[in-house]
Amino acid sequence: MQLIPRFIRHDLSGAPAHRPVFTTAAALALALAVPGAVQAQGVSLEGAAGPTITDRGYSVGGGVGLSPTSRLTFVFAVERSHLATRRDEFPGGVSQFRGGTFTLGTAALQVSVLGRHRVSPYGLVGFGAGRSVPNVTPDFPTASETSVRAPFAGGGLRVPFGEHAAFFTDLRLMLVVGTEADDLYALAPWRAGLSWTF
Repeated sequence: MQLIPRFIRHDLSGAPAHRPVFTTAAALALALAVPGAVQAQGVSLEGAAGPTITDRGYSVGGGVGLSPTSRLTFVFAVERSHLATRRDEFPGGVSQFRGGTFTLGTAALQVSVLGRHRVSPYGLVGFGAGRSVPNVTPDFPTASETSVRAPFAGGGLRVPFGEHAAFFTDLRLMLVVGTEADDLYALAPWRAGLSWTF
C-alpha cells in the first residue's frame, strides 16, 4: 500500500482561489425548508476538536445535526484542520511535507447502530468543499490558496447523558482533492466533542 506515503510527501500548491464556502449554508437552508423531516427526533448543535493522525496537526469543527429517525442524523458543519510542516533527513536524501490549513463546509450522514438515545457505535459518510492555504516556510516561500473537495468516511461512538446531551468521538479518513492543482492529500482527524439536542 503506497497510497498514504505518497499523500504525505505531496506539496500543497495551486493557483489562488477566492470563492467562499457555501456548502454548509446551502445544505442547512435546504434541510430547514423541509421541517417535517426533522420533527421525529429534533435538531442538535455539535462541536468537536482533536488531533490528526496521518501527520501532526489538529482539527476543530462545529455544526447542526438533523435527525429524521433515532438512527439517522444529517450533520452540516464547518471544519478547520491544520497540518504542520515536516522535514525528514535521511542518508542520501530529504523528505519534506509542506502542510497547511484546510477550511471546509461539510455535509455527512451518520447511521447509529442502536439509536441516538443509547450508547452506540455509528458510521458516517459525507462530502466537504472549501479551500486550502499551504504553510509558508523558508523551504516553501510562495503563498498560495486553492479550492478543494473532500469525500470522507469513518466511524465513532456516541454516549448520551440525560435527555439532551451526549459525548461523541469519531475517526474519519478524508481524501482532499485540489480542484485547481490536481493534488490529492490524506487527512485523518480523530476528534471528540459534545452535542445538545433540542
